[in-house]
Amino acid sequence: MERSGGTAKCVFKAQGKQPELWDPVWGTHRDLTDFDQAAGETSLTLRFAPAQSFFVVFRKPLATPAGRRSNYPELKPSAGLTGTWEVSFDPQWGGPAKATFEKLEDWTKRPESGIRYYSGTATYRQTFDAPPGAPATYLDLDAVNHLARVRLNGRDLGVVWCAPWGVALPAGRLLAKGNKLEIEVTNVWANRLIGDEQEPADCEWLPGHQGNGGFLKQFPDWFVKGQPRPSKNRYCFTTWNYFTKDSPLVSSELLGPVRLATEDWNRN
Repeated sequence: MERSGGTAKCVFKAQGKQPELWDPVWGTHRDLTDFDQAAGETSLTLRFAPAQSFFVVFRKPLATPAGRRSNYPELKPSAGLTGTWEVSFDPQWGGPAKATFEKLEDWTKRPESGIRYYSGTATYRQTFDAPPGAPATYLDLDAVNHLARVRLNGRDLGVVWCAPWGVALPAGRLLAKGNKLEIEVTNVWANRLIGDEQEPADCEWLPGHQGNGGFLKQFPDWFVKGQPRPSKNRYCFTTWNYFTKDSPLVSSELLGPVRLATEDWNRN
């Protein structure tokens, strides 16, 4: 389960202190054990997902090591969630209340206009049994556009908004049978605005400066008077428009594959 990204050999002007890895995304920190100290320096290798960053902190005296192990676990896949997904969208924003995804795919590739042009939050649901063997300790989403909140058996496991796209599974949370997984995926607003441009115009626009979009000439009478909108299948109202009906849609999806994995720390 290799990640794109990379590794970096880092050298710090510190010796006699325990290096710790602080993760600013999850608000966690842990001791690093795979490092060398000599001549007033600490050298170690850090591994990064795309655009990932850490703090390396030296604040505690160096304790007698209990044993050297890898600074990062290897994710060993134990099972993939390959079944169908029930996905619910918000009808108030043009999406279907329920859709079945036989496979994980980009919303913009779907035939339903309510999904293709959807912007907002959609909830993926699947029920699965835990695989035999060592209990899984990590849920790998592979990639998401653009953020996801994960719930397992009613417990909120947090929001994922950058690589690595996954969450740790608390001990004892995974059941042998009938695990209920919910993943709320939220995308950006561009697709809904592009979808609105498929409908008849009900506002007047003036060209934007230096050819960048257009701005509202004036508030239309129907808006000022609180009347029903003439273009009934539009969902958004803006004072500046950067899109046309032919603007490229923005990929929006739970990409997957979604996999259960076990973290193996003993690679050294």
